[in-house]
Amino acid sequence: MDIKLKNSRKLALVLVVLVILLPSLAMMIIRPHYIKGQGNSEPNFNTSSFMSTLTHSNYVLYAEEKQRENQAAMIPFDIFFPSALNDTQTKKNEESSNSGSKSNTSSQEISQETLDEENFPSSKYKDTFGDEYESYTSEEAVIASANEISSKFSRWEDNFSTLRSYLQYEVRDEDGKIVDSNATEELEPLLSGEKADALDKKYAFGAVIKYDGSGNVSQAEFFSGKASNATQLLNEQVRQNPCSEFDSQYGMDAPFQKPQGRTYLYLMTAENLATFLSSSPGSGYLEYLGVNTYQATDDLSIVFLTLLGMVAAAALLLPFIKQLQMGDEKIFQAPFELVCIIASFILGFSLSMSVDGSAMNKEPIYNVLHSIGVPQELASILQYFWGFIGWAFIFAVCYWAAGCLRCVFIIGPKRYIQERVIIYRIWPWAKSSIKNVYNSMLHVNLKDDTTKVLIKVVLINFIILGFISFMWVWGIGALIIYSIALFFLLRKYCNDLQKQYHRLLDATNQLADGNLNGTIPEELGVFEPFREEITKIRSGFKMAVDEEVKSQKMKTDLITNVSHDLKTPLTAIITYVDLLKDENLPDEERRRYIEVLEQKSTRLKLLIEDLFEISKATSRNVTLNIMDVDIVSLMQQAKLELQDKIEASNLYFRWRLPEEKVVLPLDSQKTYRVFENLLVNITKYAMPRTRVYVDMENDEKRVRISMKNISASELNFNPSEITERFVRGDVSRNTEGSGLGLAIAKSFVELQGGNLQIMVDADLFTVEIVFPKP
Repeated sequence: MDIKLKNSRKLALVLVVLVILLPSLAMMIIRPHYIKGQGNSEPNFNTSSFMSTLTHSNYVLYAEEKQRENQAAMIPFDIFFPSALNDTQTKKNEESSNSGSKSNTSSQEISQETLDEENFPSSKYKDTFGDEYESYTSEEAVIASANEISSKFSRWEDNFSTLRSYLQYEVRDEDGKIVDSNATEELEPLLSGEKADALDKKYAFGAVIKYDGSGNVSQAEFFSGKASNATQLLNEQVRQNPCSEFDSQYGMDAPFQKPQGRTYLYLMTAENLATFLSSSPGSGYLEYLGVNTYQATDDLSIVFLTLLGMVAAAALLLPFIKQLQMGDEKIFQAPFELVCIIASFILGFSLSMSVDGSAMNKEPIYNVLHSIGVPQELASILQYFWGFIGWAFIFAVCYWAAGCLRCVFIIGPKRYIQERVIIYRIWPWAKSSIKNVYNSMLHVNLKDDTTKVLIKVVLINFIILGFISFMWVWGIGALIIYSIALFFLLRKYCNDLQKQYHRLLDATNQLADGNLNGTIPEELGVFEPFREEITKIRSGFKMAVDEEVKSQKMKTDLITNVSHDLKTPLTAIITYVDLLKDENLPDEERRRYIEVLEQKSTRLKLLIEDLFEISKATSRNVTLNIMDVDIVSLMQQAKLELQDKIEASNLYFRWRLPEEKVVLPLDSQKTYRVFENLLVNITKYAMPRTRVYVDMENDEKRVRISMKNISASELNFNPSEITERFVRGDVSRNTEGSGLGLAIAKSFVELQGGNLQIMVDADLFTVEIVFPKP
């Protein structure tokens, strides 16, 4: 009896092994033949892409030759658009000569200077062409075009660098002399005579491209062993302007300079072509040569699924043969979740691999073994054996998963769920945990750290969705059940939140009606922190009213001050214009009136300019030109340019500036305007014959600048209001000024990430600027 039982089990084991190994062997036999029949590995030179690559190779070799001749790293724009910079510079020289200025910068210097910084910054170019840079669209076109041609040339170099080691090339001048070559023998004889008609079997293709002395194409021929229209395609490519779009994009009509008086010859051996194709399996260059790298494997996937179905059917049906006495092994008693996770992952991964023909066609074991010196035959055998083991493992997982799910029919669904489904066993604990999380979310204190509660929710959701994602096709049904349960749970949660929200809304409505003594007797749940906030709103209501009154007063003062400051010079202008209408007015008085008119109109102009500038600064509509600025030098420059006003003010300035450079990323013009406004403000309002202290402190984290002076008049204003628009220390507004100087300075400092503060101590007026270091 025992012998019969052992024989049955041996027979069952043999059948299981055959059920797993036979489909594996079938896949090992079918797949290589199927993959081999897909795609086209033969190159086809009749493509515009490949001809374009050959044409761009001419430009790369031409650029290399130009750089060698000049013994300098010329940028592509200088090589292919030599007339653009010359025309632009000639135009600037003519305009400069008309205005009495001269420009000594050559086009080569311009291009090299703009090359030093990424993206050809306009600040550099402006230094070359002058202050009127923005008005010259041709200069902007040069910069934009220079960027674009550099980007194009970089792609040409990348393409040619890939082909260079496989391609033999030769460059000849107008006299037939070789100026550049990487070939071991001359190529011109190989591309002439009989070999031009049909290349020797040694060579895959050859090409000749000839340019005359003006850069026009005089010859473009492509040779290969097969008849084709490749020569026509090559002619179309070499005669095109690769930068024709510059005319419409940048408005630049400078011609693209092609090679002059040069003949380019290319030749590739059949051996090099084969090496190139085998060494670039995943690159886009294979498409340039007409190689079809895509392999459709839909049919192979259907065969794979069919074999999987046959293995699963065998796992379900073989245990019904009582003589085999199989199917009750412990390996088939695995939990339902574990079966779904492993089966979904392994079978889903293998199916995705079967769809991707290029992935299936890789031979990593063979490549590794062959690279370390293992014989080719042995490496191929080991690669084949490895693939066979892989397929056997996949079909074994399929057999095991089907055998585990077979227990549903043997012991019944109810018992299977109770014994094999882990979720059913942990459901009471899960239900209690969900309830606790729900209550914690319903009564969460928004002031406290809610990280723990959110982590619980995210983890529970992650576990559920992770389990569903591993269920593959059956996960859709589980996702539907989960979504329905989540809907009812969220609906209950939202209903409870609505009740708490209405309680809060009633309290805010009472506050809006003016009832500042109302209370909230009931619990607010997640809105409980708002109880304290409503109390703060009640106490802050008066503060908001006070702020509104202050704002209205500032608006009124603004209108009054603007009207006064604009009306004063305008009234004077109108008065003196009427006086000038007198024809009998003496010339001396007429000149004096005109001087007064000029002063008043200049003041009115400056006032309007300041008004526009503070308007832009307030609206953040200011473009900052951030660069590394030495603010010590900038302060010394402001001191030098305002020296006349400083001397006329009869003030004694004490400058305490660092001896070393202090470099910060700032806008030099805006920062200079800040220093200028503050120094001018001191010369206007400081008490004569007093000392003014200008200090600058530099530490690791910040740079602090302070200016201190004694005011000539009593400082009876609020320091926080002096930097508002049109607010002046001179309340009577009898002195010159717009009242915008400090406001502009404060806005420019804050736009650059700094901070400006005004401090008053009796008659001591202090301005402090702090710029943080990056």
